[in-house]
Amino acid sequence: MRFAKSYSSKGQDLVERNWQALALARESVEEVPLQPVNPHSANRPPVVSDAAPDFVKTVTAAMLAGLGDALPVSALPPDGTWPMGTTRWEKRNIAEEIPIWKEELCTNVTTALPLAPHSAIRAKVVPPEAMENAPASLHSLDVKSRDMRGQKYVLQVAPEDCTGCNLCVEVCPAKDRQNPEIKAINMMSRLEHVEEEKINYDFFLNLPEIDRSKLERIDIRTSQLITPLFEYSGACSGCGETPYIKLLTQLYGDRMLIANATGCSSIYGGNLPSTPYTTDANGRGPAWANSLFEDNAEIWPWFPPDGRSTPCPRAASAGSICR
Repeated sequence: MRFAKSYSSKGQDLVERNWQALALARESVEEVPLQPVNPHSANRPPVVSDAAPDFVKTVTAAMLAGLGDALPVSALPPDGTWPMGTTRWEKRNIAEEIPIWKEELCTNVTTALPLAPHSAIRAKVVPPEAMENAPASLHSLDVKSRDMRGQKYVLQVAPEDCTGCNLCVEVCPAKDRQNPEIKAINMMSRLEHVEEEKINYDFFLNLPEIDRSKLERIDIRTSQLITPLFEYSGACSGCGETPYIKLLTQLYGDRMLIANATGCSSIYGGNLPSTPYTTDANGRGPAWANSLFEDNAEIWPWFPPDGRSTPCPRAASAGSICR
């Protein structure tokens, strides 16, 4: 009846052909036999690697696997503090494509790095001898800046942490003169490069950090040579907020106190079980706290001015008023 009502004005022939198509569709349906599958027999990769700290392997990994309810209360921190730098163990592997460096086109300007929302593409300037035992696939080039002559510039992606947002490629200014569509950074298949780039990134992370005290100035270029203390967060791919946080941690992260207002920044910044805020080689990093409400201006007075347990005078004053 539906065909006749819809198509009778076009002629009975069209109505008949629609009925024929429906009949053929019914006749073409075939059952596909499936073998019984044991859902517990699949060989799944471990939630975190064996190199992770014990707390991450026992508590964080259980929560990531959806087994947090099975954890005893004794396994959780009694004071509510949570380890930092645990997002590095998640390795989400969600990008279809990741940026791959074409070093012969690179100009060392690092303008592509500030926009990277997840700190998943980084650069370092290291002495030449640091690259002597580097994997063959980890490339470097001579630094072009006058104040860093004689050093090697290395740019590397974290293939398992990158979300494939493409922002670094979009803003990269270095292009192939013969083919402007090819840049110094290009998006390529993650599956084809992930194993090689994992080895490269592991080596890259162990390269020496730049001594920021020896930088003549800290600008948008040199700031990207400083290790960020906010990494691999759960923010959306291409997030426009996290690059600012990342840059703040590169500039002041070893002494930052953050009173966070509830919103996106509380979800990607401190949502259990992972923490993107991390520490430097000296164990220094941002101290972060979040209230239930959007009242970070109210909780800030309770932050000790020296980052220790000494009460802040403003906090004592506010507390006495409340009492």
